[in-house]
Amino acid sequence: MQLQPRPFGLRLYNSLTREIEEFEPLEDRRVSMYVCGITPYDVGHLGHALVYVVFDTLHRWLEHNAFEVAHVQNITDVDDDMIRKSSELGVSIAELTDRNQAIYLDEMDALNVMRPDSFPRVSEHIPQVIEMVSELVDRGFAYEVNGYVFFDVTRTPDFGALVGLKGDDLLNFKNDSMPAEPVELKRHPLDFLIWQPCEDEGAAFESPWGVGRPGWHIECSAMVRETLGPQIDIHGGGKDLRYPHHDSEIVQMECATGLHPYVRWWMHNGTMSLNGQKMSKSLGNLVKVSELLAEGFTGNGIRLALLAHHYREDRDFNRDALRTWEERARLLERAAGVTGERQDHLKVQPYRNAFQDAMDDDLDTPRAIQALTEIAEQLEAGGIDPVTGGGTLVELGDVLGLRLRQD
Repeated sequence: MQLQPRPFGLRLYNSLTREIEEFEPLEDRRVSMYVCGITPYDVGHLGHALVYVVFDTLHRWLEHNAFEVAHVQNITDVDDDMIRKSSELGVSIAELTDRNQAIYLDEMDALNVMRPDSFPRVSEHIPQVIEMVSELVDRGFAYEVNGYVFFDVTRTPDFGALVGLKGDDLLNFKNDSMPAEPVELKRHPLDFLIWQPCEDEGAAFESPWGVGRPGWHIECSAMVRETLGPQIDIHGGGKDLRYPHHDSEIVQMECATGLHPYVRWWMHNGTMSLNGQKMSKSLGNLVKVSELLAEGFTGNGIRLALLAHHYREDRDFNRDALRTWEERARLLERAAGVTGERQDHLKVQPYRNAFQDAMDDDLDTPRAIQALTEIAEQLEAGGIDPVTGGGTLVELGDVLGLRLRQD
């Protein structure tokens, strides 16, 4: 007799509709997920770790429920900061990318973040970018001025839907991810770059509009289509990417392909702050994973601290709180190794149900952690079977990316 996957009731918040919706992928039992990755002009910080721990946890929960997940996370190795930093350091863009990506991967390994299926780099997808820009120009959705190519937002009345703004409100919208663009060349002030002149080594490519490089937003659209297709189930990232980056991605892809929607579920995590100010490489107010590890904090403790808030919530880093989550990690690790006499193996089931309900409810990881904590406390108190309870604790802890296995 072949076991059938249990009924799946995952509900996820969709940033575009602003509603929690029942999850159903485009293709049965297969999920396509693209997460905006690092720009490796410098090493990362805890805000980046939050993004990748959140979507790693989603990946794990989907696989736990018998879904096959195609998970792609890009590397933005062609942009203003990469050009500037490589010049300052006297190294090539490729060398800078390799160096900082290696550091990033070491930190993610320490946090038990599974590797995505691929890490496509912008520099390796220039033909796909040029193809999409050409399609947009040919179809009248983009125009060229002096080697610059702009997307014409007047052709897409829903531009700004993801951030929920239009017109003057979009013009006045500011965040630290807004790229500098030559406004004087635009037909409309909200039009955005999809190709620009460039002669910097490692970032200059031949194109129908002259030697240049992609605009920021077109890069992800081209890489999504190449690696996952023109329509995907989940697109994730920090909420600061909603506009202009993700709103621009939507109109580019849908105008290039004629398919709607580009993304079924837009998911965005909250921001990580330090003393009330958003962590940012540009501001330099960073807490680095490598520094926390060097101080003696562990991957389990850091991961619990990141998942202790709901993924959509903003949060402020606090070392005292992190120490508390380190203590919780020790409890879970101890309990996973408890031995004793066998007893009713079904006593653990209510905690398993609570964990499942929490994760299905828009990835409510704080409630899921509480369910694990109660299992651990019952194991140490001798209240549930050590074999079944310990196995359940390890199994569900793995869904949250915790290393609890004693072998």
